[in-house]
Amino acid sequence: MMKWLLTLCMACAFALPLAARAENAGEYKLGPGDVIKVSVYDHPDLQLELQLTKDGELSFPLIGQVKLNGASFAEAEQAIAQRLSKGGFVKNPQVNVLISQYRSQRVSIIGEIAKPGRYSLDSATNLLDLLAIAGGLTGNGGDVVQLLRDGKRTDINLPRDINNGKSENTTLRMQNDDVIYVPRMQQYYVYGEVNRSGNFRLEQNQTVMQALAVAGGFNQRASHTSITINRTQPDGSVKTIEVQPTDLVQVNDVIYVKESLF
Repeated sequence: MMKWLLTLCMACAFALPLAARAENAGEYKLGPGDVIKVSVYDHPDLQLELQLTKDGELSFPLIGQVKLNGASFAEAEQAIAQRLSKGGFVKNPQVNVLISQYRSQRVSIIGEIAKPGRYSLDSATNLLDLLAIAGGLTGNGGDVVQLLRDGKRTDINLPRDINNGKSENTTLRMQNDDVIYVPRMQQYYVYGEVNRSGNFRLEQNQTVMQALAVAGGFNQRASHTSITINRTQPDGSVKTIEVQPTDLVQVNDVIYVKESLF
């Protein structure tokens, strides 16, 4: 677990400001609120920084309103150039469009995250980028985050995918109106004759002995052979079972270590 948390912390440390990212910019589609820099070669009077209207239109000198909603940078350059050329304002115009502020594409991140809220996307923001920008998971953040997109839910196991180098999930490109939900960690409880009672994060394939070690191990009064688990059943009832040190712990298990009779 610590390995993937360290990886995520490194991502947080090196995350770039959204407006400064330029890779894969050709895939980005302009929309309402975006601020772009437009320059026409050899025409310094036509070098401007402008914001698209709520309808995704750009008001540009000489040619008036240009609809750029959903256009790529290349398509925006072509649209402006055509209007300048057809209007006889510039002969063979060479237009360059750069993004200044990404504002039209937004994603929400909620749950056990340091800074939940809505964030603007650039052309290359992926899942790890977003988690880093939002300050990373809280101490109670779960290992599996949920992506809600177009009415469908996808579960992404962060430590498994990071440690196994499964980058297609952790580097998944975020899309407009995506929602990332970071649920509370899965946990178990330990009570009785241990050094530190309480609730603890449940790790994958964690055994009873490993769970007790996290709780500080047995105290001097503990029976090493009398360990029970109160486990909630599908119908909501609670069943008490005798367990062995190698048995696996399940979500919300309550481990109880009895006192030794001798």
